[in-house]
Amino acid sequence: MFEPKPPIRSTQEDVIELAGDIDRFVISLAERIDRIQDAELAQKSGEVAALAQALSRDADHLGYPGMAMSAKGVAVAAEYSQMDELQETVIELTEMAQRVRQGHRGAA
Repeated sequence: MFEPKPPIRSTQEDVIELAGDIDRFVISLAERIDRIQDAELAQKSGEVAALAQALSRDADHLGYPGMAMSAKGVAVAAEYSQMDELQETVIELTEMAQRVRQGHRGAA
């Protein structure tokens, strides 16, 4: 049977100086994922790679190393035009973003 994966919390959530940045990151996450998905559907690999690289850097800085690795996987697949791999990694990144949003302290 399918077992849901747990929410993802930031490893930096206790760093007071990053609290606002983490909030903004999580709030903007759905829009950022939408842009990556739209670029992937439009087969704009360069745009996908750039968006995913930026997301990877931000996720890494703000305590989401798993998301950073997933976004990096999207960027690499886009850079090498591995379309099947790109689709799979975008799906994985989307699922991870949902878990990050669920794990954020402001989530209901």
